[in-house]
Amino acid sequence: MSESHDGQGHELQHDGHEPHIEVVKGNPTEEELAALIAVLGTASGGPAEPARPERNMWGHPVDKLRYPVFSWQRVTLLERVHMKR
Repeated sequence: MSESHDGQGHELQHDGHEPHIEVVKGNPTEEELAALIAVLGTASGGPAEPARPERNMWGHPVDKLRYPVFSWQRVTLLERVHMKR
């Protein structure tokens, strides 16, 4: 692409960085090079999506509510609040 193929050898035009892929043997077309770069680009993958952290219910404000141990309100409130969705 940015190489000159006039028989001068392997002279590359440097745009501030070294090439990551160098053709050592053969004479691929620009379409073949584009296909190779596309395949290598997708094979490397991207950044992984951050995993959703598990909810820590320790110290949840509803735990500060005090109901008697035998109360139905305590049982249903805790079940509703601490259910994982």
